[in-house]
Amino acid sequence: MTAILLAEVNVWLDVIFVVLEILVFCVFFIVHLGVSIPTGRFKKQWIDKQWPKHDWAPPALPKFIHFQHLTMMLLLGLSGMYIRFPFFEGGRTPMRYVHYVAMVIVGLNFFWRLWYAFFSKERDWKEFAVGKKDLATLLGVAAYYTYFSNNKPHVAKYNVMQKLAYDLFGVLMIVQGFTGLALLTQPFLFGTSPREILVGWWLGPLVGGTAMAGAWVRIVHYSVNWLFIIVTTVHIYLAAGIDLPCTLDFFGIKKLEVDPNAYHHDHDDDHADAPAHAPAVAEAD
Repeated sequence: MTAILLAEVNVWLDVIFVVLEILVFCVFFIVHLGVSIPTGRFKKQWIDKQWPKHDWAPPALPKFIHFQHLTMMLLLGLSGMYIRFPFFEGGRTPMRYVHYVAMVIVGLNFFWRLWYAFFSKERDWKEFAVGKKDLATLLGVAAYYTYFSNNKPHVAKYNVMQKLAYDLFGVLMIVQGFTGLALLTQPFLFGTSPREILVGWWLGPLVGGTAMAGAWVRIVHYSVNWLFIIVTTVHIYLAAGIDLPCTLDFFGIKKLEVDPNAYHHDHDDDHADAPAHAPAVAEAD
């Protein structure tokens, strides 16, 4: 009975996430882009080249880490999908190794980013913290992205939706890392597998054993993988469609022009003693 339930859940997940990804793609790349034409925003940005200005430019190292992270995330997504849906014979074992190597690199990048944000000389974690001023601009930012307003409130390097998206991304990475490790069944410590250490002792008794715990964890892992794909789809569209110069700078294609007077903001009320020199290291969208 449980096996039948798991099979049904997996089928429904496949259907729901594929449909959701198609809808997200259509909403942004067709509808949202299409609406930008009659509203004049398409002409302003793509023809008149009036893109958002910046009073900062990301340094080289974070840009390199970002590119590396993006590459590894794509490898994780593609290899993970192949492991679930092998579309050619004999590739599962090599793909697992690709998946593991990419996982290690993404993990190292993630911990390095945490160190950079909280402990480096140019720590910038407060640039991602959501304060009262940010929340007060939420409706305004949403109105800008949905073409109900041409004014985008800007009280910090990142608007409130960017901050929420980046913070969510970090949480999803932790969940994905935990569930990914919990899928490993090879003996690791004193003859015990990561699955037994992480979920077998507490989730196993609740769902009928360690194997069933692993099956449910795999569902969570697969679902989060799809969430990454969907969020990345939106992120790519917004990064290129809303602020192309910043995107080109991140990939080293064209250097971002910096205007010290681009905008002025005082965020000290929300995030006291944030270093004024802290550079932004996440992509703009």
